[in-house]
Amino acid sequence: MATEPTTDQPADEPAAATGSMTALGTIAQWVDSVLPAEPTADARDAIDELIPTGDGQREYVFRFSALICLSAWIASFGLLADSGAVVIGAMLVAPLMTPIMGAAAAVVTADNRRLLRAMIIIALGTTLAIAVGWATSLIAGGSVIDVRALPGEIRGRTFPGLLDLGVAISAGAAAGYIQPRRSAIAALPGVGIAVALVPPLATVGITAELGLGEESRNAFLLYLTNLAAIIFAAGLVLLLSGFRPHQRHGRGALRKRLFVTTLAVLVVAIPLFRHTQSVIRDLRLESAVVQSVEVWDPDARIVEIRADIAGDEADIELVIVSQGEAEPAWALAELIRDRFDGPVALSVLYQGDEHFVVNAR
Repeated sequence: MATEPTTDQPADEPAAATGSMTALGTIAQWVDSVLPAEPTADARDAIDELIPTGDGQREYVFRFSALICLSAWIASFGLLADSGAVVIGAMLVAPLMTPIMGAAAAVVTADNRRLLRAMIIIALGTTLAIAVGWATSLIAGGSVIDVRALPGEIRGRTFPGLLDLGVAISAGAAAGYIQPRRSAIAALPGVGIAVALVPPLATVGITAELGLGEESRNAFLLYLTNLAAIIFAAGLVLLLSGFRPHQRHGRGALRKRLFVTTLAVLVVAIPLFRHTQSVIRDLRLESAVVQSVEVWDPDARIVEIRADIAGDEADIELVIVSQGEAEPAWALAELIRDRFDGPVALSVLYQGDEHFVVNAR
C-alpha cells in the first residue's frame, strides 16, 4: 500500500519561509543577526538620562533655555563681528545636541513619548535662538546695509552645499558612537564644534531682521540639514550598538521612522545639490574669466571681479589695470564665451597702470 509523503506544511499553502519572505525582510533578519543583542546597562542609562522626566524636567527646560539664549547671543555677536573664535565658543555652550540625540534614540527604540519630548525641546531651542539673533541684529546690525556688507562668518552660513551634509552625517555618527559610551564622552564637544547648530539659527534671525529673505532661508536650510543628518546618522549608529525595540509592532514602527529620517535627509539634499552645482558653475566661470584676460592682455591685472550666472547667461563686471592701450572689449567677451560655452554680458573698467615716484624738498 502506497503511503503519501508527509510534509510540515499544508500542500495547498505556499512555503511560508520562502513565499512570504521579501528582500526587506531578509535584510532585516540579517541585520538582527549581526547586531548586538542588547546594549550594556550603562549605555542604556547614558541614553535615558539625556532628557529628564518627572520632577527634573522643569529644571532641565529652564537650564536648556538659558544656555540656548546665551549661546545664541555669543554666536550673534561673533557673527556680526566676523570672529570665528567667538562663534566656536558659542558652539561649545550650545545644548541642542542633547535633545537631538534624545530624538535619535527615540527613533530607534520606537519611544513615542521620548520623541515628542525631544522634538518639543528642539523646537523651543530653535525658536529662542532665532529670536535672539533677530534681537541682536536689531541692536548691533546697523552697519550691514546689503548682502555685500555681510561679514564672512554670516555669508558662510547662507549658501550650504553637499559638503555641509557630509559633515553633519559624519558628526551625527560620531555623536551616536560617543553618547552611550561614558568613557568617550569628553569627545562630544568636538562634535558640537564640527557641526554648527546655533550659529545657523542666529544667522536666520540676523538676516531676517536685515530683510535678507533668501539668505535667511538658506541659513535655515543649513540648520535643517544638520538636524536631519544628525538624527539619521546617530540613529543608525545607536541601532548598530544594540538600541532597538523588542516588540514586533515596535520593529515595524522603527522601519517607518528610519524611512522618514532617510527621506528627510534626501529632501534637504536636493537644494544642497543645486547649491553645489551653482558654486561649481561660478568657479568655472571665474576661471574662464581669469584665463581669458591672460590671453586678451598678458600684462593685465584683475583688481575686482564679479561674475554671476543668470539663467544661461554669464553677467560679468571687471576692473582691470594694465599698461598701454586696451584691446577691444568684445574680443575679451568672445574669449570668455568660448571658454564658458555660453552667452556673456561683460562690463570692463580698464585703468592705466601708472606709477609715480617723486620727492619734494
